[in-house]
Parts: sequence; structure tokens; C-alpha cells
Amino acid sequence: MTITPQSRSVRDARAFTAPAASALLLSLISSPTNAQIAKYSLATSQVGISAESVTSQGYPQQHSRMAGGLSVGDFNNDSYPDLFIQSLGITPNKLYINNQDGTFTDQAEQWGIKTNLTGMGSAVGDVNNDGYLDIYLVSYGQPGFGNEQPGQCILYLNSGPDEQGNHTFTDIAQAAGVNHVMDIPGGMTPAFGDIDLDGDLDLFVATWRFHDSGNRLFENQFSQTGQTTFIDITPESLSEPDREEIIRGFTPHIVDITGDRYPEILLTADFQTSELFVNNGVNKDGRATFRTTTNKSNISTDFNGMGAAVADFNFDGLLDWFQTNIYVATENRGNTLYMHTQVDNEGDPIFQDQAAARGVIDIGWGWGTAAGDFDNDTDQDLVATNGWPGWPNATTRLWSNDGIGLFSDNSISAGLLFNINGRGLVTLDHDKDGDLDLVFIDNEGPIRFYRNDLAIEDGFTNFLRINFDTSAHPCLAPDGFGTKVYATVNGLTQHHALHNNASFLGQSEFTLHIGMGVATTVSELRIEYADGSTVVMHDVPANQHLNINAYHPMDYTQDAQFDYFDVNAFLTAYHTQNLSADLNDDGQLTDDDIFQFIEQYNDAVTGNCH
Repeated sequence: MTITPQSRSVRDARAFTAPAASALLLSLISSPTNAQIAKYSLATSQVGISAESVTSQGYPQQHSRMAGGLSVGDFNNDSYPDLFIQSLGITPNKLYINNQDGTFTDQAEQWGIKTNLTGMGSAVGDVNNDGYLDIYLVSYGQPGFGNEQPGQCILYLNSGPDEQGNHTFTDIAQAAGVNHVMDIPGGMTPAFGDIDLDGDLDLFVATWRFHDSGNRLFENQFSQTGQTTFIDITPESLSEPDREEIIRGFTPHIVDITGDRYPEILLTADFQTSELFVNNGVNKDGRATFRTTTNKSNISTDFNGMGAAVADFNFDGLLDWFQTNIYVATENRGNTLYMHTQVDNEGDPIFQDQAAARGVIDIGWGWGTAAGDFDNDTDQDLVATNGWPGWPNATTRLWSNDGIGLFSDNSISAGLLFNINGRGLVTLDHDKDGDLDLVFIDNEGPIRFYRNDLAIEDGFTNFLRINFDTSAHPCLAPDGFGTKVYATVNGLTQHHALHNNASFLGQSEFTLHIGMGVATTVSELRIEYADGSTVVMHDVPANQHLNINAYHPMDYTQDAQFDYFDVNAFLTAYHTQNLSADLNDDGQLTDDDIFQFIEQYNDAVTGNCH
């Protein structure tokens, strides 16, 4: 189903703060009494996947032991998610295209990316705003001892279909300026996000090696030049960390957690070097800059941050930050769950680590993780994988949320009782049946695909899934990156943020998944775009896939153009007292709305997104 939103208003997202006590009361009232636990079954062969994650020589230091990731994206725009599994040197890249019948076929060769290389992390995003997802891949070069070298990262640009409907990828990393990350071979997980809100996707690359040239931030120049090029803005945009140690980065998330629309960089890193870079917005030159609030924000208890997930786990409207770590029972340290408690008067986020109290501290030697409503009961659960040679291994974890952010381990009942040397982990709904499936990478072992067999038809596990088309809005990043969704289900409001959705060395599907339990409608669906405009929908039916088209607020005729017809539509609305012309959102139509229209319309025509 495709939705074209009509209403327009502006709202400060920071104003949304539901008290914890209210969240507790509402959760007790609205939680479905017949909630089920997700049921997973190993279905790797059934879905047509046969890949293994076996590493070759050519990785620096211990990187071969850490390797193994994958990313999800709809690369052919058929509305079904596909899988990209990066080469580790023994077997080439895999590109599993969804056959729309619950199975995949590897088409890496047809798409031109069946290449052997020493790959590490990958990310998916549309870097040139052409409507097709591209792939960025951290690579150390050709397999083989002594072949590793810097400057080997890849940016696969998706050409879209030719006259016969065939797609191809072309590596443009060197021309685009993102092939080189460090002065030595290195790099872990990349992430896309629109840091300056100019309508294109910028790139952050986390690096782990002990070297001060790592962890790079690249600004996309597409919105300014129309060319797919990036410039390294790390020295001028990222403030110095407030600790002396070199950041040993693993997993970045680019998402707004302060409510000003500009996304932060939440960098999960090893050896107590995780950093929180708060976005200051753009300076006079139009460039986003960041300040470090790590110590002030209480990001201090993660000893070995590796994988990460960001979600609102307790319905307070604030995004929390979960990190996998190494569990050491004798020291009572392991995973961290930084619960977001407030944004202070200076605009800085404050967190408290509550992993132990909330039941998610123990994962063994943790790696990939993901948040999602795996049982569709309205709250965000957690799944995590783990493993390291010679370390006491632990089973895969699926922690079910009780509705107020307290978790219980339901791995056994969910059918996830297995031990692997886990690394990458992603979520997706591969068969579009309304529940979240899981894919695990086993370092030196086979890929494992677990199908979610949650019984949607029983009426207790309803859902809503949302994709965004922002191609008609020049100031919004592709696919709605930066969009926030507030879904009120049975009186309880869920907060979802569409962002890069990294796990470890990869990226889950970025379709927004809303579990609804027994509810048959979302009573209010509030969509807040990164330009500050909002759309509100009411009584949205459950169990459907929504495709929502976003338009610039000044595009009154919704034809992706700014012309006389938009001016006429605004004046007609103004003279007929239609509140779609209430641009200052004060509930009445005055001369100020006309002045606002002139200013905003001129900005739209000139491409000014700030």
C-alpha cells in the first residue's frame, strides 16, 4: 500500500518525553495477554544459502578472527530484501537476490561483484540519490600473505536496470575519495547518515587498529555538486575525544538522540574507548561539527564494546544504546545497556548503564547484536551472538522485553539454542510475512539463516511495516534516513528512528517494523522528517506494508517541482482558511504565514536545506 501524506506541521521532537511511571502503567494496561514468543527454525538450505565465512591470509593482526559480516538491502527495488555477504578471501562476495518466494539466488557474478578480497565491514545506502542502493565495503586488498595494504576499500555504485532489466555494480571508491581510510590496512564497520541534513548520505568508517589516523568522517558532496564524491572532514568536524586513548572503533550508529534533528555519532569501541559525538548542527560554512560528551554522558562502563543496537526499550521516547562486550563474571562486567534518561539544558544526552539490572549483561564474548520486536508484542527485544577461540562459549541470546525494559532470556524457547563463533548478525523480513528473521555469520563456519515462524494469523502478533520514498524532497536523505516515527498502539507510543541500523560489520534491513500485539490499528502514526515537517495519520490498519511518499512542504501540488502551481495552491489554501497554509503552526492564518511561505519557497527553489 502506498500512502501520500497530506497534512503538514512542525514540532520539536525534544518535547516528546513520556515519564517512566506512565510508561509502566500503560505497558501493564496495554500489553497483550496472549503474547507469544518468537519461534525460529534453521532454514539456511531451504532459502537457498550455502555460503561459508572462511578467512584467508592477508588480514592484519587478529582481523581474520574478527571478520565476518553481511548487509541487507533491496538492491533491485522489488520490495523484497536481498543479502550482501562480503568475501573473506576464500570465497568471493555473495549477492543473494530475493526470489520473492522465500528463497534467494546468488547473483554476484551477474551484478559484477563476484570478487575475492579480504573484506571486513559493509554498509548500504543510496549515495547518489538515484533511487538504487549502493554498497560500501571495507577491504584490505587481495587475499594472500603480505597483500594487505591501505586504500583498498570499495564503493559499489548500483547502476539500476539496463534495457534488459539487468543491474550491475561498479566500484567508484577511488574516484569518490573513499577508498583510503587509514595510513595502514584497517577499518571495521562503516555507516551512512545525513549528518548535515542536506539531503545526501555521508559516511563514517570505524577503525580498530592502534593508529591515530583511524575513524574517518566523509562528507558527501552530491547535494552541492551533483557528483558522487566525498571529502574527509574528520579533523575539522570531530572534536578530540575527552580521553587520551586512541579510539579502537568497531560499530557506529548515526542517529539523532538529542531531538534537534541533527544526528549524533554513537561509536561503540574496544578497550573503554567508545565515544559519543554530539552534533552541533552546521556552521557558517554549512558543515556539521561535533562535540564529545562521552564522560558527561556517562559512557564509561563498556570495557570491550563491539556490536551495538539503538532503540527505545522502555517507551520513554528516548533512544537507548546497547553494546555487546566480553562477560567477565569475576568482575561483574559485560554488556552495557546505556538507558537514555534525559537531554540536559545544554543539549547533551545523559545515560545510565543498567545492563545488569535489566538482565542483559551476559553474552560471553559478544559481537553482533540487533534490536527488534521479534514477537510483535509492541516492545523492542534484543538478540546477540558471541564467540572467540579458547574463550568459554555461550549460546546465542534472545532477550525478550517485558514492556518496561526488563529482559528475560528466551533463546531456548525461541529455537536459538546453538553455539557458534558468531560475528555478524542482521534482521530482515525475507518473505514479507510480518515477522523478523535472523542471519548469523559464523567465523570459519557456515552462514546460518533462521526463519521466524511467529503465527501472524492468530491475531495476537499483528504488525505494521513502513518504507519511505523521499526522492521528491530534495532536502531529505534517500529512503528516509533521519525520519522518526511515533506509533501509538493501544495507548502506548513507540518511538522508531530510521537510521543506518548497524550491527557488527554489517547492517540490518532499515524498513521500520512496528509490532502491534492484539491491536488491529495504529491509532496515531506521527512521522517527523529530518527537515522538521511532520505528517500525522490516524487509524492505520495492521498487517500491511506501507510505502510512504514524502514531499517538500512547499511542494503543494506534490509533483516534485516548485512552480506557479504551488504558489497558487498556497494562496488558495490561505484565502479559504485551510490550515495547510498555517506555516508557523500557531493555529491561525496571518500575514506571518505569507512571509514564511515566501522565505521557505525561495529556500526550496534555491536548494537551501537549512
